[in-house]
Amino acid sequence: MFAAIAVALFLSPPPEISAPVALVADLESEEILLMKGKMEPHAIASITKLLALRVVVRAGLDLGGKTTMLASDWAHTKGGARTRLVRGATYENTDLLHAALLGSDNRAVVALGRSAGLNHAELVQAMNTEAKSLGLLGAHFTDVTGISHANRMTPLSIVTLLESTLAAPVIASVSRKNEYETRARERSGRPLVYRNTNLLVRDKTMDVLVGKTGFNSAAGWSVAAIVALSNQRRVAIIVLGTSGKHMRFRDARRLARWVETIPWAPARTNQPETR
Repeated sequence: MFAAIAVALFLSPPPEISAPVALVADLESEEILLMKGKMEPHAIASITKLLALRVVVRAGLDLGGKTTMLASDWAHTKGGARTRLVRGATYENTDLLHAALLGSDNRAVVALGRSAGLNHAELVQAMNTEAKSLGLLGAHFTDVTGISHANRMTPLSIVTLLESTLAAPVIASVSRKNEYETRARERSGRPLVYRNTNLLVRDKTMDVLVGKTGFNSAAGWSVAAIVALSNQRRVAIIVLGTSGKHMRFRDARRLARWVETIPWAPARTNQPETR
């Protein structure tokens, strides 16, 4: 479990990045290619949503169903970002899933939990239970959206969360979309369209396989993603705590370009035996 520090690290000096905390891990060799800052639990803001939605989907969320937004969805998300959802309106659950992952809408997460039969307190409890079952050491959650500064994980645990989310196609496939037009309408009557807050999905030098952004005043501007580089090397890139919205993406791109300078060959599996 990512116990080895790659020797290649010393052959290719890592780039300068602004993030106080960062981690890069090779998913095939389970080597840690870079660690910067303390690997202790950090505030993760909306990266929280990956675990919350994993729990909701596993609880039996009906993606073909519909959910009406209630006042309680607003009550549990005070202090967070604004929403484009309308109180009292009914939305398709698949649209709410896109709102939660692409637009990072807090109320959508609470509503989807309710649709799956979990109120806010029950969903928080289920998330902490799921975190233990996944072996997310140092993980702790007190709300389902990431508004709470007490939602914390270690960088290594975030890698494990990303890997488990990648194994959940319903969530992973949404998280890597650039944009999505829902079947709903804005208050103005125009189609409700969500564009991914994770700008890495628009980068032509890598393929984002799963990822999520996050921001609150404790977490700073953060991004976590598993990407396939131009040479098909799959790495997890965790960037936490930058001071600017776009700095997290700049740091992630610099780290990705650096990894591509490190000699690497994919593992050879199921190769025919030679005699």
